[in-house]
Amino acid sequence: MKFPICEFAESAEGFYSQCASCPIDSSSPGCALDELEDGNYLFEGATPHGGVQALFYFKDNEGNQVRKRDAIHVEIHELDAEGHLMTILYGMVDPEGMIYLKKSDSETAHNQDNIQ
Repeated sequence: MKFPICEFAESAEGFYSQCASCPIDSSSPGCALDELEDGNYLFEGATPHGGVQALFYFKDNEGNQVRKRDAIHVEIHELDAEGHLMTILYGMVDPEGMIYLKKSDSETAHNQDNIQ
């Protein structure tokens, strides 16, 4: 599954590659992400693990929240229709703008869901 799909860049299978360090403002028509008031980003639509939306948390090397174009790290929370956490993906942006992802195990995601 190519995810998310925007109108500006080709998505690689299994990667969120087109969002990493993307210079396109999320308010531009055709961007797959919406920037939220808290500075995080929302994708609405089918996610790779059966969710209906995903929250993107972009961070620098010190763990501070940054705009997507300045990110070194990303944490992506996939949510189901009721807003429950389904899985967490962790990624690191490389100089080419690709994000390499590591999926949380289901027990970790389940425990995170119970904490919230």
